[in-house]
Amino acid sequence: MDKILVTGADGFIGSHLVDFLLSRGCEVHCVVRKSSDLRWLDRKRVRLITVDLNQPGVLDRYLEQFDFVFHCAGLTKAKSRKEYFRTNAEACSHLYQSCVTHGKRLQSVVHLSSLAAVGPGTHEKPVDENTVCEPLTFYGKSKLAGETVAEKFLSSLPINILRPPVVYGPREKSFLQYLKAAHRGWLFKVGKARKTLSLIHVHDLVRGMVEAANHSVSGEKIFFLTDGQVYSWEEVAETTARILNIPIKTMVISERTLKFIAVICETVARFGPNAPLLDRQRVIDMCQNSWTANTNKFFDCYEFQPRYDLHNGLSET
Repeated sequence: MDKILVTGADGFIGSHLVDFLLSRGCEVHCVVRKSSDLRWLDRKRVRLITVDLNQPGVLDRYLEQFDFVFHCAGLTKAKSRKEYFRTNAEACSHLYQSCVTHGKRLQSVVHLSSLAAVGPGTHEKPVDENTVCEPLTFYGKSKLAGETVAEKFLSSLPINILRPPVVYGPREKSFLQYLKAAHRGWLFKVGKARKTLSLIHVHDLVRGMVEAANHSVSGEKIFFLTDGQVYSWEEVAETTARILNIPIKTMVISERTLKFIAVICETVARFGPNAPLLDRQRVIDMCQNSWTANTNKFFDCYEFQPRYDLHNGLSET
């Protein structure tokens, strides 16, 4: 029975990872915050560690017992650049320094990054592990900064860095808004240009994360992990329409209109505690024509094959 630490365990990806690890008979310790929503965690089967990862040393007294660490904690929405970097980069430094000092039993550390850390590709050439990183947004730049922190510890910790694209599946909130609009019969498209993307179902992602933890590949530490396909948003919409058995109409929104809506959302969010669902940073990502990545390196190194295609994945979602 491996003892495993999962940060961000209450989140979309983290909670699915916890479920998978429990199904494998692991003893799972979940790092959460006081404000965390714990509805997806089986509190009778997991052990909670309530700390703020932004504070150095908060995990020191726990780390000696763990065999594996999965670092899933991070911000996908924030009100400022400072918030992104504090959580997605500085907290990584605190965690990994504690792992070096106290994680004597650690066999593997999996650092969850993002395609956003590299930036968009093109229709003709998806990005791969050799692509020069040119992130566009505060989120992407903070995830790249988190990777840089992780790489500094490669000589002292067995770290693997995974870069998924858009991750979808049950419990995910942003993609849910897209599906809700589709259920009402609408596809909202940004601009008239064809837009392509890579995807991965959350169940395939957590399988890949555990595979990366279980088997170290000599000399290879950074991997993209997608379902191996490239989709257009029209294809996603058509598949959704078939599953829901409803007709879908397309509404094209100009980039200028989307930016205007984002400004309104940001203004409203200033008077509340939460970051807006849409802001000008997210609009930058939405206006790119190709968020695609080549995952052949991971497939070859780990002999890994996804179990979810688009139809099965969307049906479950």
